[in-house]
Amino acid sequence: MKKLLPIFTLLLSLSVTAQTDLIISEYVEGWSTNRALEIYNPTSEDINLSGYQVARYSNGSSTAGEKYTITLPNYLLKPYMVFVAVVDKRDPNGENYEAPVWKQLQERADAFLCPVYDINKTFYWDGNDAVVLQKTNGTQVDLFARIGSPEPKKATIGGSNLTHKCWTDTPPHFEGVGLGITADHTMVRKPDFKNGITTNPMIWDPLAEWDTLPANTFSTLGWHEHDFAPANETPVFAKNEYKFALVSDSENETIVGTIVAVDKEKNDIKYYINYGNYIYIGEGDAAVRIEPFELNKTTGVLTLVDKTGLAPEVVDTFNIKVVATNGFSQTGEILVQVLIDGEVGVINKVVENKISIFPNPTKTNGFSVKTNKTIKQVIITNIIGQEVFTLNQVYSKNLSVNIPEALKGIYLIQVKLEDQSTSTTKVIFK
Repeated sequence: MKKLLPIFTLLLSLSVTAQTDLIISEYVEGWSTNRALEIYNPTSEDINLSGYQVARYSNGSSTAGEKYTITLPNYLLKPYMVFVAVVDKRDPNGENYEAPVWKQLQERADAFLCPVYDINKTFYWDGNDAVVLQKTNGTQVDLFARIGSPEPKKATIGGSNLTHKCWTDTPPHFEGVGLGITADHTMVRKPDFKNGITTNPMIWDPLAEWDTLPANTFSTLGWHEHDFAPANETPVFAKNEYKFALVSDSENETIVGTIVAVDKEKNDIKYYINYGNYIYIGEGDAAVRIEPFELNKTTGVLTLVDKTGLAPEVVDTFNIKVVATNGFSQTGEILVQVLIDGEVGVINKVVENKISIFPNPTKTNGFSVKTNKTIKQVIITNIIGQEVFTLNQVYSKNLSVNIPEALKGIYLIQVKLEDQSTSTTKVIFK
């Protein structure tokens, strides 16, 4: 027979464990200006974000002044949903510290903040700062990292030779020992994490609360997996794949087709392109990246927005990977094919990529690639996603690659093919 707890004791226990306020659910510190913060409402009540602010404690500082604090917009955040704030860098002609945030990150944003650095510096963290979510009266509700000195020392990031001041995976986490993980990374709060950090820790172990993903990973923004949220089914696409035909002389703003996902609980759905919507025009360093299509994230309508290079002799089929999220979870990728100057019925299947890379492991800075499709581009990245070598406009099925700098360790070789598909293989450089 189970022993029943007194009602007062039971209520006290529930009050201690219940989720009481907002938490930071995702932190993005990527290349260039790619910076974002995702805020999650783990409670059963709507919360207006205008009562909250984000503060940055820069370089081991114990204070965050007016220029390092920003109040969040007037936005009603529903229970178990997220809000994604991205630094406001959207000028396509911007360079260096004004370079635009990548399009894939812009698409995930609910708001853009801090457009001018000299006016407000909050969203300009670089891996060694503490980021605080607090109420506008200064009450701390959550914290990423640790406030105050010592400032983290430089640590090596992943399998590269790059170093940044940041927290690492090895105690005491600020001495530069181990692998740096708060710079050039996306950090996602673990799903079993309940309440925010309201007091400054003596030692901060990032992996105790966070899962770490490679730099410029944005596909986990817009929803948060949380073990304590009510059950909610993932949306389902109406088709297993979508096939559309488009003539090469179509004008911009032509609607290509509509992608539909269904949500059982009738939640709003957002659609995103994860991969495949691009083509390179030109040679070598002068090559220009074109993204022909735009997917309306609320309607699923796919529209032609840049017809440059749409001729079938350049590319006859675009293979685009699309996902949908209801704010609670996200679907797996589905294939959306756009056939240029052809009939939809002609596209029956995607030919399987067959790629071999040899020797592997390699004791030199060279290797060969052999494929069953024409290669357009080869990209080498380290294990955290940093690009170390790129070869554009290849147009060959057999390729010898020689890298000018010495590499050691495990790297990823990404081979992009004529049909816009891609294959990635691990290669060990000894």
